[in-house]
Amino acid sequence: MGLPALVLAQALVSLAPTIENVQILSGGTEYRVPSAEYTAPDTNAPELDLTFSVLGTRYSRQDTVGRRAVTLSDGYYTRLDIHRYASYAILPLFLVEYLAGQQLLTKGSDAPLWAEKVHKPAAYAVAGIFTLNTVTGLMNLAEASKVPKGKKRRWQHSVLMLAADVGMIYGVSVAPSTAQIDARIADGTVGGWTPHKIATVASMGVATVGYVIMLVGRRD
Repeated sequence: MGLPALVLAQALVSLAPTIENVQILSGGTEYRVPSAEYTAPDTNAPELDLTFSVLGTRYSRQDTVGRRAVTLSDGYYTRLDIHRYASYAILPLFLVEYLAGQQLLTKGSDAPLWAEKVHKPAAYAVAGIFTLNTVTGLMNLAEASKVPKGKKRRWQHSVLMLAADVGMIYGVSVAPSTAQIDARIADGTVGGWTPHKIATVASMGVATVGYVIMLVGRRD
């Protein structure tokens, strides 16, 4: 066999179907086209902390994203200042009222002059502050109704102070006169608890709790 014949035979052999070629033609081997893989985001992964500071006040993503800003009027802050500063006088007035009232209740017309002169003006002052703070407090409660921060505390304070208002009004309505107190003393009842004292002392206690709630939680 000459050289041309050998070359021709080799070419024919190379064109003959092999086992691999037959498998490809018959679909026996699976070929996959490479594709880009997509990995779903991990919903349990922690959110990016976007805490920042403006003029010394810290803000975070949770404070700024997905929340609507609530704007409070200048009148709100004016009423808040009036309400707050008036409240500072309440506890000293409560103390004066209690001490003077106790003198009147135990000694009647023989009570010290200071107790007689102080009790009624102090009662008027308490009534005035309660009225002022009830008006300013309810107005601010309504305006800040959409502010979530401190909302529960504001409502607790408001309910307690309104209850104290009712107790004070009832206490004033059943306050005994000096003649009635003298009659009690003559019958052997010195001091003790009258409906007036029960109502006013209870109201002082309720108002004090409401005051402390706002004082302690002011910076929450």
